[in-house]
Amino acid sequence: MSMNSVNADGHPAPPAGPAGQLPTHPSAPPPPPGAPTAGPPPAFAPRHAAIPPVAQDRTRQFTADVGALKLRAPKSMLDTQLMWLGVGLMVLGIGMGIGAYVMSHTTTLILTQNDAITLGLSAIPVSLLGFALFIRYSLSTFMRFWLARLIAAQQIPQPGPVGAGVDATAVLPAAAGH
Repeated sequence: MSMNSVNADGHPAPPAGPAGQLPTHPSAPPPPPGAPTAGPPPAFAPRHAAIPPVAQDRTRQFTADVGALKLRAPKSMLDTQLMWLGVGLMVLGIGMGIGAYVMSHTTTLILTQNDAITLGLSAIPVSLLGFALFIRYSLSTFMRFWLARLIAAQQIPQPGPVGAGVDATAVLPAAAGH
């Protein structure tokens, strides 16, 4: 005997009737004619099936407002290339600094050491330029998303205070002993 054929009492379950009818116990009287029988389960709409009209109106309004800002379209390919150029410049600047250090410590000639100092000092702006490019272009996509989210959050109507029109101290419970 399988688990499906045993009810909660441990007794054998009654045989199932035709589809769409409730199972009956063998000792139960048959249902009266015209009595409702179990039909298919009620159909539930999925959560994403229909967007309320209010949300659609807000979405359309938000899209129109963002379009009115006259922002330039993101050039994602160029932004990505400039971000990687920044990474390359940072690595190049670090490499130049290490090379200048090695160059200045492997010679005793003053002129070569002066060239190493110049090379080491020029590595600093190269690294800073690379850092600036990397930060600017790696955060641009994030900042666009953040700005759009901030604008959308500001357009959502906020609920008013509890008991609007009532003094705020009147709704707070009185502190004991004060």
